[in-house]
Amino acid sequence: MSQEHKTHFAILGAGPTGLEAALACAEHGHSFTLFEGSERVAGQIRRWGHVRLFTPWSMNASPRMRSALSAVGLQVPGSGDEYPTGDELVAKLLEPLADLPQIRGSLRLGARVTAIGRRGLLKHDEIGTGARAGRPFRLLMTGSGGRESVASADVVLDCTGNPQPNSLGDGGIPAPGEGRLGQRVSREVPNMDRDAAVFAGRTTLLVGAGHSAQTALRDLLALAGEHPGTRVVWVLRGDGPQSEEDDPLPERRTLTDLARGIADETRSDVVDVRRRRLVDALSEADSASAGGRVGVTLRGTDDDSTESLVVDHILSLTGSVGNHLLYRQLQVHECYATSGPMKLAAALLASSGASGDCLSQTSLGPETLRSPEPGFFILGSKSYGRRGDYLLRVGWQQVDEIFQLLD
Repeated sequence: MSQEHKTHFAILGAGPTGLEAALACAEHGHSFTLFEGSERVAGQIRRWGHVRLFTPWSMNASPRMRSALSAVGLQVPGSGDEYPTGDELVAKLLEPLADLPQIRGSLRLGARVTAIGRRGLLKHDEIGTGARAGRPFRLLMTGSGGRESVASADVVLDCTGNPQPNSLGDGGIPAPGEGRLGQRVSREVPNMDRDAAVFAGRTTLLVGAGHSAQTALRDLLALAGEHPGTRVVWVLRGDGPQSEEDDPLPERRTLTDLARGIADETRSDVVDVRRRRLVDALSEADSASAGGRVGVTLRGTDDDSTESLVVDHILSLTGSVGNHLLYRQLQVHECYATSGPMKLAAALLASSGASGDCLSQTSLGPETLRSPEPGFFILGSKSYGRRGDYLLRVGWQQVDEIFQLLD
């Protein structure tokens, strides 16, 4: 990019990576618009704001963020080994960043980008010719009250993360009845200070084995200690979480050890573990006295054996994915397995296999961020697709590499 033309950036998502990108744009002297679909910054993090992170403050604020806050005399979090909750991360770091003068005027809250295209071009136009780079992006936005508008940009940085929960049915598709009974299915880690009445003294079907499911299991166990009759049926596609004796993150190690111990026990007075089972179907309980309970059919992963049970509520914590429909009209090469950008997905597979530990992750070079669509980049957790080993510092490194590419 020449000094005569300062490229206008559209940054999608005012979370940790999006705010980092906004600071970098300001440093480089480029104009930008930071779009956030929620009415407040970091809308996705607020959905699990009560959950405590595994990583301490020292790993959750970038050097650029610390420098920007210090420049205006604000206290920078990060001393000691304190572990923030999501809400604390927002209140003490992300909101102050969004209020900085170099960001505040370019931040558009309640502006959800729903589609991106190129002016005058369709997805199949100008394949490999380079001509697409000469056309600005068009971004369709939905604001308050459903009002739609269009914005333009020279470069688009998609930092929208993974906001879409996976379905709980076999093969990753919705189980029969899941859509119709969706109001009986929760897809976020419950806040027991707010949601205890939903689970106390009742039977919950918990689906999933990752850290979100483990966190919910721990909280449900604590709730059962205060409310007798609270029960959990924990459905595991495999044998359950695996503990790592040398895990350098003590909070993560403690949680995984607890969950692994419960999975090994198989059955307790609170948790009934169903290993190697899948949710085959959901239905309304037949009995009129069931009080709106849900009938569940489970099927074995290794055979066609089935079993039926009735629960009060379903907690589906089976992971989440990014919104790939955003760039349906752009020439983006996705990995067929992870849904991440192809070059980065291939580099990750070569460096750490199908999965790895987040602490070992580092950016794999600017070229891995390129896509066939010039000027369009997927950054942050969305760039890792379905992988679970993303770390915040990777997103910050990616931001710097974008400016290396464009300069």
